[in-house]
This record gives sequence, C-alpha cells and structure tokens, in this order.
Amino acid sequence: CALLSAREVAGGTALFHRGEPGDAMYLIENGCVRISVKDADGHDTTLAEMGRGDFFGEMSLLDGNARSADATASVDSRLAVLPRADFRAFLRKNPDIALGILTALTHRLRRTDDLLRHRVSRNANEEEQARLTVADRAAVLIAEFGGSWKFIGASIVFSLLWIAFNTW
Repeated sequence: CALLSAREVAGGTALFHRGEPGDAMYLIENGCVRISVKDADGHDTTLAEMGRGDFFGEMSLLDGNARSADATASVDSRLAVLPRADFRAFLRKNPDIALGILTALTHRLRRTDDLLRHRVSRNANEEEQARLTVADRAAVLIAEFGGSWKFIGASIVFSLLWIAFNTW
C-alpha cells in the first residue's frame, strides 16, 4: 500500500492513449474504466469494461512497449496507481502477485481472441456470394457464359448456320 497513490478521476477522463509510454499500473477501488482500441476503419471497439478490484495498464510495464489501447474512466472513479519505478520490484518480492497478473492477462487474451473471432468477416466476395438468391446465381452463370469464348464461338457458328439456311 505504501507504493500506491490514490487518484480520483471524473467520468469521461482519458487515463492514457494507445501509443503513449506506460508510466503506471492502475487498480480500480471504485468506478469503471473502459479499455478500447480504434480499428482500421476508425471505429471504437471496447476490449473490456473494468470494475472494482480490476487492474489495468500492466502490459506496457511488463514489456517496456507503448500502451496498446486507450483507457477511459466510464464513471467517476477512484484508482490506486502503482508507478513504473515500483512495479517490477513489487513483483519480484511478491511472485504470487506476478502469477495472478499472468492469469489475468491470459483471460484477457482469450476474451480478445473471442472478440476477434466474432468481428473478423469473410472477404467481400464471399459475403456477396452468400447473399445471392437462386435467381441471382442463375443470372451470374448466364452472364459468365455470355461473356465466354464458348458463347462467342457458339454465336458465330449459329450465325453462319442461320445465314446458310436463309440463303438456300
């Protein structure tokens, strides 16, 4: 507890943004924090809604990379903040806490896998194909045949035969 400092934040407050360096890990004493990312189309996707007793912000402290997501207080919240300088020393002295963090990270990774599995769509051609009715499929087949060399050859033969029969 001596390593933690309390921080009161109003709902809607951004705690950090993707790409920023990680300077602390947060524990939620009261309130709710939304962890989100923007996809390639600019849509905001919620990865997790964290509540009382949850923690976040540890990934960049573990791997030294920038923040991987945005964190925003959904409602007025009270957070306990563990600074980067104290984080690793705390884990070294408390290996059971480190195992708890690894377990939580694994659960989050599985939840993110599920989210991706449901969000990833088939390619546009497959989606278009899946929406075709029987009549649409027949029209596609006719159009494919009509633009093929078989059709062009058959048309020439038919035209020559037509001319031959009409001239006799």
